[in-house]
Amino acid sequence: MELLYKPDFEEAARRWQAFWAGELLNRPPAVITVRREGAPERIAKRQLAGRDGDFQAALDRFEQWAETMYFAGEAVPDFLSGLGPDQFAAFLGGHLEFSEEHDTSWVLPSVDDWADIMPLKIDPNNEHWQHVLGLINTAGQRATGKFLVATIDMHSNLDALGALRGYQRFCLDMIDQPEVIDRVVTEVIGLYEVVYNDVYEAAEMQRVGWTTSWGGLAFPGKGEMMQCDFSALMSPKMADRWLMPALEAECEFLDYSFYHLDGPDALVHLPALLSLPKLHGIQWVPGGRLEVEQPQHTWVDLFQRIQAAGKAVEVWGDAEAIKWIHPQLRPNLVYYLISGMEGPAEADEMLDWLAKHS
Repeated sequence: MELLYKPDFEEAARRWQAFWAGELLNRPPAVITVRREGAPERIAKRQLAGRDGDFQAALDRFEQWAETMYFAGEAVPDFLSGLGPDQFAAFLGGHLEFSEEHDTSWVLPSVDDWADIMPLKIDPNNEHWQHVLGLINTAGQRATGKFLVATIDMHSNLDALGALRGYQRFCLDMIDQPEVIDRVVTEVIGLYEVVYNDVYEAAEMQRVGWTTSWGGLAFPGKGEMMQCDFSALMSPKMADRWLMPALEAECEFLDYSFYHLDGPDALVHLPALLSLPKLHGIQWVPGGRLEVEQPQHTWVDLFQRIQAAGKAVEVWGDAEAIKWIHPQLRPNLVYYLISGMEGPAEADEMLDWLAKHS
């Protein structure tokens, strides 16, 4: 398959395929996006692109940006948009609030009694659902031969439920009415496949054969960066009862899966995550001040522990950081997000260094 903004996509595709098979093709995948020499500076991708309903204008801006960029290594030009991190909850009836300044959105808690919204369902006429399907469909038609269309930022499972109920009340529900939470979690698990498949078909991803997700990932099939930021508020016992069955179901449905492990309070769930047989890898995000005090690429012991369980890791940093950590990791179980490159030549030099030292 040829892509206008990524002429060497086939080579990148082969390396991604090797990565998902746990193999090494010359070097690990490396995602590097830099501006082409002499190209004008364009506005970078925005997750709320197209919120005003002018899908073609949003895609115009994306393509104007893409044509100025050099997608080095395994970087893939992909249109990633939607209605922000709480859109899954909005599909279930939640009211979205938007911040154009910060390019994000959130759902206002609205569920006073779970019985009022059970069984959980997606109304085909839900304005947010219709918006996302329309945007993704328009992008899929326009993308042919030029770029890929990314899956949406899901924030499914307990993230969606917590957004609807309010996280404090949701925590109390797990103690006060666990049997109700058993039922509502079972229902939200069943909707993951519905949302994913409808988005997948709207963008005609089956025709392309590839999907992408935030985090720079590309998949030769159905793939996703899974997550549950709410897990930071859960005990391992609670997670074993409600979160792990949800993640296991998502892994079973997907062909390829990575998990976004967000913050030190979520690390308590690492053993359970590593036990998920179909989970391919973990993206560790220290977050906040911890990222400043102990940058992501310095968590060598954690990365080695994940790799020892047969899972892959994502590591990000500049060239100096990647060159420091690379000899300490298994090259077939890592992909890199590399920043700080000044231009295409420097990006290509970094790729050559990885090939020589893998």
